[in-house]
Parts: sequence; structure tokens; C-alpha cells
Amino acid sequence: MRYSDDELVTLNSAFAERPDLLILLRKFFMQGELTPVEKEGIALFSSEKLFPIIKKTYLPELDLDTPLGQLVDMWTNINTRDKGVEGAWLEMAAREKVVDYIKGRIVCLVSGNDTGLKLEELAYSHTKSREQNFIDLSARNTIITHVDFQTTQLWVLAGTKRETIQEIQKRLFKDSSK
Repeated sequence: MRYSDDELVTLNSAFAERPDLLILLRKFFMQGELTPVEKEGIALFSSEKLFPIIKKTYLPELDLDTPLGQLVDMWTNINTRDKGVEGAWLEMAAREKVVDYIKGRIVCLVSGNDTGLKLEELAYSHTKSREQNFIDLSARNTIITHVDFQTTQLWVLAGTKRETIQEIQKRLFKDSSK
């Protein structure tokens, strides 16, 4: 599992039975309008224990100590095999915007400086070229699905039973021998 026992305990204590906090985190990553109370709540996510988990979730980097089959970063699922250079290039250009956007949200989470890419700038516009519209809309849609999926992942992990990796492996091995 990409998350340690300590990280799972942190997620459990922060988010178990608190989907409102996860919705707030998603709203922040999606650049939603925050109330003054919500702005205060954002500080929780930049805490010393929670921030590294949030960063790891929304902006994964290759970690060579990760268990087998769980290596992932923001570039691993770019399809370069089934597309020509032009098709792959468009997808890579869109992914670069996704990475820049998420990095900007991470910086904003820590510093409060919201100077990164704006999601609304990635919407379709008849004033953009076809290529730029394709890149921007692909990036926009990827951001939306990525943020929602990663937030859901945090929700699932926070609500999971507190088991050590050894306990999980023992339970899975026992279940697979039936």
C-alpha cells in the first residue's frame, strides 16, 4: 500500500466520519468560492502530518520504496503507444497543464498565494485554436476527474479499518486460500 500505517491513522483521525472536510478539500482544489469559515478550515490541510499525505495523493511522485505494482506519478498513464507523435503530444501538453495546476493548488494550500493556473481558463472558447481548445479542455476534464478520484481515495482510506500491512496481508492470504 502506498500509504503507511501512520498515514492511515492520520487520515482516519482527520477524515473518518467527516466527509464535509473532504468536500472542502475538493472545493479548494477545484478553486471553488470559499466562505470565511471554510478559509479558516483550509489551515487543517497544511498541518505537518496531513500536508505530506495530501501532496502525495494529489501530486504523486515516483517513490521507489512503494510496494510492487503501485508506482505512479502524474505522467504514468499517458498513452504513448497507441497514438502517433501528434496525438501523444497533445495529451502530454494537456498533462503538463494538469501538473502545473495541481502544483499551483499545493503552493496555495501552504502559502495562501493563489497565482497558479485558473480552472476557468481551461474552458472551451471559440477564440482559441482547435488545438488549444483540445489541450485546455483535456486538461480541465483530467483535473476534475483527478481531484474527485483522489478525494474519494482519501475518503475510502480514512474510513478503512485500522490494520497494519501485516494484518492486511494475513487476512488477504487467508481469504485467498478458501
